[in-house]
Amino acid sequence: MSGSEFQLIQSYFSEPVQNKRADVILGIGDDCAIVEPREKSHLVFSIDTLISGVHFPQDSSPDSIAYKALSVNLSDLAAMGAEPAWFTLSLSLPDFDKTAHQWLEQFSKSLFALSEQHNIQLIGGDTTRGALSVTIQVCGYIKQQSGLKRSGAIEGDVIAVTGSLGAAAIGLDIALKQNYENYSCLSEVDKHAALQALNYPCARVDVGLYLQGIAHSALDLSDGLYSDLGHILNASGVAAIIELEKIPLASSLDCMTKEHAWEKALTGGDDYELCFTLAENDWQKVVRQYPQFTAVGRIVKAQTGQKSLHLLLANGKEYSIRSGGYDHFA
Repeated sequence: MSGSEFQLIQSYFSEPVQNKRADVILGIGDDCAIVEPREKSHLVFSIDTLISGVHFPQDSSPDSIAYKALSVNLSDLAAMGAEPAWFTLSLSLPDFDKTAHQWLEQFSKSLFALSEQHNIQLIGGDTTRGALSVTIQVCGYIKQQSGLKRSGAIEGDVIAVTGSLGAAAIGLDIALKQNYENYSCLSEVDKHAALQALNYPCARVDVGLYLQGIAHSALDLSDGLYSDLGHILNASGVAAIIELEKIPLASSLDCMTKEHAWEKALTGGDDYELCFTLAENDWQKVVRQYPQFTAVGRIVKAQTGQKSLHLLLANGKEYSIRSGGYDHFA
């Protein structure tokens, strides 16, 4: 692809005029990009790779691949309470033929539409021949001595999530045509909603910025509430109680048994909602601002020799989950 690489970059990845930021001194087209960081701020970075057949089905549309690749990285910035600034893109393509031109046109259009929405500029990257994969690294700003972390949860904190859970996990099963017998009850509208949740996750950047200085800890739900909340508990040295009946289940799960729906919401992953902990008084303020958010449990004191995350049924009995969250190397 090297002979066509410059043409590819010029045709599809030269930043639109409306996307340019004042803090970018030199962007795409040179050996390196040059940016001017903001004073009295820290830079935060995140990177994710999406591989065809692993992180998205091989027949996924190019616009959905671009959207998700950038959105999942923006979601990491959101979880830190960071303001997006710049990103780089590494793209591997099987070929650069007529079909690739059509693919790249849709991919780049979606990529720049989302980047403009969040005022984040593409400043460089790499293209090469190989199996289809997309790697994006994002960089954003936080104020000095700030940033939402996983290690700040405190005993007594409310545990909350920003939206409904479980739809994306169903969307993945539908896209991969697996466990289809479990979804015969779904309407076409529900199936479409599940696929949209999978392919076009919403990065809660505005919420992350709002929670800065309010929440004690936060992360985004990429691998499932059960697994991801465990990271907060381990980092903070605390335990938690989750009330299963309070988990906001996506409407796509309405026709399933409660147990099946809970499993999807807890372990399915790909939701990219934020999970955060904060004091009860602050939660009351947040829920007035965002009434669609849901409190699902509380942070409690960790007990030596006991598990850190307890799932409680309405009758107070503990529920045993059948599987953990998504593991990239399982």
